[in-house]
Amino acid sequence: MVVRISTGKSIQGVVRYNETKRNQSMAQLIGSQGFAKGVENLAVSQLVKRFEMLTSLNRRTKTNAVHISINFSPGEKFSEDKLNAISKSYLDKIGFGDQPYLVYQHQDAGHPHVHLVTVNINREGKRIETHNLGRDQSEKARKEIELEFGLVPAEKQQRIGPSLQELGRVVYGKETSKSSIHTVLNQVWNNYAFTSLGEYNAILSSFGITAYRGEKDSQRYQRGGLVYHVLDEKGRRKGVPIKASSFYLKPTLKKLERKFLMNQGKKDQLLETVKARVSGILPKSNSLDQFSENLKKKGVHLVLNHTQEGKIFGATYVDHAHRIGMKGSDLGREFGAHGLAERFGLLSAGDRVPKVIPTAKEVETDGLSILENRIPEVVATLDLPVQFSDSPFQGSPFGSRKKRKRKKKDQKGDS
Repeated sequence: MVVRISTGKSIQGVVRYNETKRNQSMAQLIGSQGFAKGVENLAVSQLVKRFEMLTSLNRRTKTNAVHISINFSPGEKFSEDKLNAISKSYLDKIGFGDQPYLVYQHQDAGHPHVHLVTVNINREGKRIETHNLGRDQSEKARKEIELEFGLVPAEKQQRIGPSLQELGRVVYGKETSKSSIHTVLNQVWNNYAFTSLGEYNAILSSFGITAYRGEKDSQRYQRGGLVYHVLDEKGRRKGVPIKASSFYLKPTLKKLERKFLMNQGKKDQLLETVKARVSGILPKSNSLDQFSENLKKKGVHLVLNHTQEGKIFGATYVDHAHRIGMKGSDLGREFGAHGLAERFGLLSAGDRVPKVIPTAKEVETDGLSILENRIPEVVATLDLPVQFSDSPFQGSPFGSRKKRKRKKKDQKGDS
């Protein structure tokens, strides 16, 4: 049994994330506590309102949303009753047994797992302590539940899905392209979060493949088509393009766009966590190359967009430890292309446009110039026995009007 816990500021974002999965037939609402009969028929706003009845009792506590995933070994099979019993027992043991909560069973991965949604403000308006929750109460609860329900222990479960090293990079000419691409697509689709084609391709580039819409004046682009290519060692598309619709997963552009919306909640959840990891490395770097290398040691892959003239116009960060891709502008101006160029003295004196002449390691491919065309040497596996983050979600997915304007302005320099 593998447990992951996240806390944040947007219960609405967490509920929406799970309800979107449910609307896409990728999850089911199988249990609840503290809700009236017929909870499965309530709208997102109604579900959120129940939680806000408690959070409104304590306005001082901003980080009040709790999102927990309980993951089981791929070989284990459970009824809804057993999943609910495990969920209830776990919440009781970590001090959330009296809280209202929702239990979602997800079918978007190759292993059984549930997501628990609740808040850490009780009916008296007091905050339930979450500091070191994953290390202390959760670990103890996990071990007790594994014995109580006869579950595969986390220590023996190894990991859910292959590690990045095991999944590896698709090598052109050495493997059957379609089957190799499908293996990568399946793992990225089920384990990574991305909200744009640029973020999706930044993640895929780590595994040696890319999704390609075609030239803007081509029929494929105009019709919303999408094909997949294997990348060679220099990051160039090779081989016959394979249509997205021909894969069993059918990762078409239309399906990707729905995925982008569905992943927004996860992005809101992890934004501050990724930003903290990246911002801790930036001050210790004296050049863009050094920054990229330092990121790589922490399992973060920096992907830059280049024009044909060598100017960088966008930066994307792929955090393999948390399995998510994020544009630099989402993390902050200083992490976008212009901010990096300004920091490392790469701005053109005349027009103040970021300009970088690609090095031997940098190769343009569909607008993506990959600083390193291989998987980071030091990178976390796809799954950890217990993962707990004290970082908050990045507010409401809707955000404030002021924030939206600032973000829109930042996006002019990033893609």
